[in-house]
Amino acid sequence: MNNPLSKQLRKTLAIATAGVFSLSLNACDQKPSAEQVGQNIDRTADKTGRQLAQAADSAEQKMDQAKSTLSEKTAGAGVSMADAAITARVKSVLIAEPGLKSTGIDVVTEKGVVSLFGTAASSANRERATQLAANVEGVKAVENNLAIVQGS
Repeated sequence: MNNPLSKQLRKTLAIATAGVFSLSLNACDQKPSAEQVGQNIDRTADKTGRQLAQAADSAEQKMDQAKSTLSEKTAGAGVSMADAAITARVKSVLIAEPGLKSTGIDVVTEKGVVSLFGTAASSANRERATQLAANVEGVKAVENNLAIVQGS
């Protein structure tokens, strides 16, 4: 490997490697033109703008969904609270009525419709319970499911 051809080959290979290395370094030092920089900035700005618009659309859709869900939940809670208030008022009216044994009467309200369950001592007491419940503010209808049981 010490022959003159081998030395020449190594010398040529070293020069070629140095040349490639030198060209690589020069390519790294090249600066893009102002037009290329401007185009890159425009592309980046456009891409960022599209991404922001997509994110805003997505956020708006999620906010609309959240508003809709909240409205539904709030409306449902409002109905439940109104029904509970009606039930309490009907029970109070029944308890306050002399001669009506309200301890045997259960009251359930759903969407303003009052259902009476339990027992009444007479048909007159059964009808009186219906009238009292129907006169309570917020009651839309009364379903009287009271059974007449003597002495109840």
